[in-house]
Amino acid sequence: MRKNFLFLTLVLLICLTSFSCQRTSNRNQNKGIILASFTVLADIIRNVAKDDFIVRSITKPGVEVHGYQPTPSDLVKASKAFVFVDNGFGFELWAEKFVSNLKVRRITIADDLDPIFISEDFYKGKPNPHAWISPKRGMQYVDIIVESLSELRPSKKALFQENGKIYKDKLARIDEEFSLFVNNLDKDKRYLVSCEGAFSYLTKDYGLEEVYLWPVNAESQITPKRMARTISLVKDKNISSVFCESTVSNESQMVVVNETGAEFGGNLFVDSLSNDNGPASSYLRMLEHNLNLIKKGIY
Repeated sequence: MRKNFLFLTLVLLICLTSFSCQRTSNRNQNKGIILASFTVLADIIRNVAKDDFIVRSITKPGVEVHGYQPTPSDLVKASKAFVFVDNGFGFELWAEKFVSNLKVRRITIADDLDPIFISEDFYKGKPNPHAWISPKRGMQYVDIIVESLSELRPSKKALFQENGKIYKDKLARIDEEFSLFVNNLDKDKRYLVSCEGAFSYLTKDYGLEEVYLWPVNAESQITPKRMARTISLVKDKNISSVFCESTVSNESQMVVVNETGAEFGGNLFVDSLSNDNGPASSYLRMLEHNLNLIKKGIY
């Protein structure tokens, strides 16, 4: 009798588990999959969508996005999505061809953003894509995503708006803290030196001067002229720290360090979040990590 009871109990548990898994699977299928082009964008969307959509990123944490080459498995993943969200402004060089192979609705964030244009080299006159690096622009991303998700699911518009408001409040606190820091900073200290010119929106929004070794990572060939110019400026302005990005080598920036005596302030996250155990596992943590490093380095 005891054995029969245990057997029946086990069968019941298996049935209940199977039924629960089936219900979960059905609920997930009903949610719909939104595919983002990179991890930062996927995280912002998740904070607005919460449990109403499944949100995935094509690129993985730590990946350089500009020159990414989608794989066959990416296409398989994308075939299950009904929406593809990309940044635009030429950030995802692979996006046009990738989307042409899919039957998805496309949402491009840059369609509703005012660009800052790159001023030199191969990308001169083209928009700088890295608007999300500034918390002020990050709030615009949230507004765009709230509107886009509300169009996809009008019945949840109020919920998306509330999620967006909560998320924007967190961004606003980061914005206020960094604004206060810069406002109390001597004007001759307001320089941000990086490898890639990815901080144009941040520097413009907060009154800093941007200096970089190359405009875009996709064209990261540093010229002797730009290296000499950067070294000269760091020396002349007595700039205390220089930075690089987490997805590229900091070797060139270390030349600047060795030639000027400036400190290497650390790696800033730009195109990608870190893994879950890293310092930039979410968009909010990425901003906090970057801005804290900048505050420590600029003094």
